[in-house]
Amino acid sequence: MWIPVKLCSLGLAALTAVVSAPQQKDFDVTLSVPADFARIGELVTLKLEIKANADAKLDSGLLNGASVEVSVNGGQGKRIGVRSTKTVDVKKGSKISVQVPVDIGRLIEASESTAQTVVEFRIPGTKEAHKVTFVRDFKGVDVGQLDLAKTRVALVTNFGTMVVKFRPDKAPNTVKNFIKLAKERYYDGTRFHRILRGFMIQGGDPNTRDDNPMNDGQGGPGYQIDAEFNDIKHVRGVLSMARSGDPNSAGSQFFVMHGKAPHLDGKYTAFGRLESGLDVLDRITDIPVKRQPGGMETSRPTQDVWLIRAIVLGVTKS
Repeated sequence: MWIPVKLCSLGLAALTAVVSAPQQKDFDVTLSVPADFARIGELVTLKLEIKANADAKLDSGLLNGASVEVSVNGGQGKRIGVRSTKTVDVKKGSKISVQVPVDIGRLIEASESTAQTVVEFRIPGTKEAHKVTFVRDFKGVDVGQLDLAKTRVALVTNFGTMVVKFRPDKAPNTVKNFIKLAKERYYDGTRFHRILRGFMIQGGDPNTRDDNPMNDGQGGPGYQIDAEFNDIKHVRGVLSMARSGDPNSAGSQFFVMHGKAPHLDGKYTAFGRLESGLDVLDRITDIPVKRQPGGMETSRPTQDVWLIRAIVLGVTKS
């Protein structure tokens, strides 16, 4: 059985330059990182899975991430955590799942530029590296200072990341509203609550944060924006705003097209499209669905699809 362990976050003080400590051959250690984008200053949670190949003593430091190495922009790797003199008796075949929240913000200098910092996590002695791109937090930057045509938003989900580019020439106010909500972290921790393979996936409802599916699809930011119907076609990868029967009732909910829907053209406000992440879109639409609570539509995902973060990849006006 898996034994989950969640630990306190590790910061700069927990980093050590020692990288030569040997791996414990009695254990297989694998690493995964659930998000590939983060804002500078945010915690990134690493997941370690440790399997015992024999009855052995486990260095308790491994439970604090001592088996993980981190490097910034290709620099020298530094070990997270420290090896311990304490051990834990583990039986052969035991599996331990460890979550290690890591704060490496102090290793990255917050910049006023749009430069991105790539941090790599790996198990020493292995070739595979897990990359996380850290970007400036644009929360305090007015949307008016951004070049909306060059700015992107990374939709970081538990199935991968989709990066959106925008069409402010077609729907300027809708683009501004979406980026404003993203930079204020409004979308962070919400779910995609509606999936229709060959049609679209829908998210952006703050009600999806709770465990009451009956209110999903009803939430919003407390205001509505006017429609900006245009000639963008609703085809695969296009981003558009959800609304009620009133054309001017959009707020925060949006959908990403998985297929063509010409009946939506000119009736819903399309305002961007995926620049990358169509494979992520496909993985999400592959999730089995069931009937929505209180409704007839079979579109409720049987597995949670989290929008972990909607991160603004901002470009300021020159």
